[in-house]
Formats: sequence, structure tokens, C-alpha cells
Amino acid sequence: MLAATILVSIVGCGDAAPSAQPIPRIVVEGSRARDYKSLDELAEKSNAVLVVKPTGTQSAVPLPQRNGGTPESAPTLLVQVEVVRILSGSVSDDVINIVSPGIDENTGKLALLNGGPYIVFVAPAMYAANDPVGGYVIVGGPTGLFASRGAQDVFERVDSESSLLPAEVSLNATKFPKITKTEEQLLNEGP
Repeated sequence: MLAATILVSIVGCGDAAPSAQPIPRIVVEGSRARDYKSLDELAEKSNAVLVVKPTGTQSAVPLPQRNGGTPESAPTLLVQVEVVRILSGSVSDDVINIVSPGIDENTGKLALLNGGPYIVFVAPAMYAANDPVGGYVIVGGPTGLFASRGAQDVFERVDSESSLLPAEVSLNATKFPKITKTEEQLLNEGP
């Protein structure tokens, strides 16, 4: 269910080390549809692995009537991010919308609205096969999200419940998996 200009460096690279910032704390309530045990498994359901930086803009997409939406239905909440670097795969633009994986318990705001940079494994957001929401979703919700604390190339796993995934990844040391599916293929497969 739930768009790429490559910049030479991530914001802050080359400057004095920035101060540490908290990693988003996203509480997921309920059971998970799937547990991801490796970066390769995340990549299998992704059309891109990206380094992104929030723009601070959010929007909401109402649930369409054809999908059971009513005026009282909760909308899909999106955050706008700038694509700083593509690590694998492709996306449709250099500024994209991502479905927020939840509320950051540290700030009380939508996760990905501020902070960053972040590494995200993304797929097209969709209601059903070939029924896109518009924008992207992070694969596995917070599972496919890694956040920088201010270090130039080290990103920490946000999802505390996915202990089989690496605790941190590095832009210089981690070999990110090759993306093998396009947005179109993932839309055809459905959520």
C-alpha cells in the first residue's frame, strides 16, 4: 500500500563533523507482514536504494472511493525528500514523495520530515497491483530506513526490531545490493 540528480557529496561532507542527532524512533504497532533478514531481501522488493534529505514539506493523499475511501478515511501522509545520491536502481525525479513510515517518537512529527540524511530502500506506493498512490514507500516501513547521526558516511538502522539487518551501513564500506526490478515490475506484482 503503502520522484535524481547525483550530488558530489552529502550535505556536511568536507565540513567539520556535525553534532550528533537522534535517530528517529518509530514504534510499529501490530504484526509485520514480512520480516526482512538482509539488505538483499530489502532490495528484492525495491526499485531503488537512495540517500535522501528531507525538504520539510508534507502532504496528504485521500483514500479514493474506489478503494473504500470516505470523507472520514485517514489519508496517506507523504513527506518530500531530495534525492542526494542513488546507490542502486532508479527513481522518477530528484525530489520525490515518500509515505512516512510513522511518527518519530523523539519529535512527535512525521518520520522523515526533518533530520537526515537517510538511506532508504523504496518501492512505488500503491493501493493494489497497478493502482499507485503516487510517490514511494519505504520497503518494510522503518525496516528499509537507515539514519545518519551526523557522521559523514555512517547510517544506523532505525528499526530496532529487525536485529538480523546490519546495525549500521557505510557509504564507503557497505556493498549495497543491485536492484533488479523496475517500478513497473513492482506495480504489476502488487503490494
